[in-house]
Amino acid sequence: MTKQLVRIGPERTIVLDIIRLARTVPSFPVERWFDVAEVALARQRCQTRISWLAVFLRAYGLASREHAFLRQCYVRRLCPSIYQSDACVISVAVNRIVNGREQLFFARIRNPDEKTVAQLQQEIDRCQTAPVELVFRQQLTAARLPSWIRRFSWWWRRNLELKKRARRMGTGSMSVLAGNGTHNRLHPCMLTSSLSYGPMEADGRMWVTLQCDHRVLDGMAASRALLSIEEALQNTVLRELRGISIPSQSAQLPAA
Repeated sequence: MTKQLVRIGPERTIVLDIIRLARTVPSFPVERWFDVAEVALARQRCQTRISWLAVFLRAYGLASREHAFLRQCYVRRLCPSIYQSDACVISVAVNRIVNGREQLFFARIRNPDEKTVAQLQQEIDRCQTAPVELVFRQQLTAARLPSWIRRFSWWWRRNLELKKRARRMGTGSMSVLAGNGTHNRLHPCMLTSSLSYGPMEADGRMWVTLQCDHRVLDGMAASRALLSIEEALQNTVLRELRGISIPSQSAQLPAA
């Protein structure tokens, strides 16, 4: 059998960059079961398709607005510092097929705390279906740059260009494989926090994981953030889903 050595192409360079950066982040997970039975029922009754990704993205954004530490980041300078962004931007991993090969892209969803689940679903659909040259033009360009230029660019964004860091990198991230029946609970995390969840169990529960940068926050704060995400799901997000649900048959009957 002939062995072949295949050179890594541009489609993997950004992923390798993120893995390298994630090694510098001392992240730890906090996890718990979420009861999402009512949310799942409301999703099924929606007039338009609303994915779990949009649902959790909305809740994650609301929790980030409530807890400022989810919008903070560690800055490595001569004097280590913490920088706080005013806006919430979530980086979402999106798998696309480009020229017959799988490639991982990272969509930056801005202000999910100010958008409805329906609006977030439209953004997700665009990232999943629109031409990659249109949606991920900057990432495609960066992937073809020499490694030393990419490394300098990452360092500049993380430590100097702080006002634009959230817009260009995100304040938090999401990476989900629940649609394939799996849970990538400890994926590489280079930001202050990263949210993931597994498939829903028969009893209406989901195992949810929030990875956090220990330089920015501790376990108690991370636990509060996770509880806030669950509370947002069961309140604000649930009300939005019910607002776009198909009316039940009993609701359509005229009053006696």
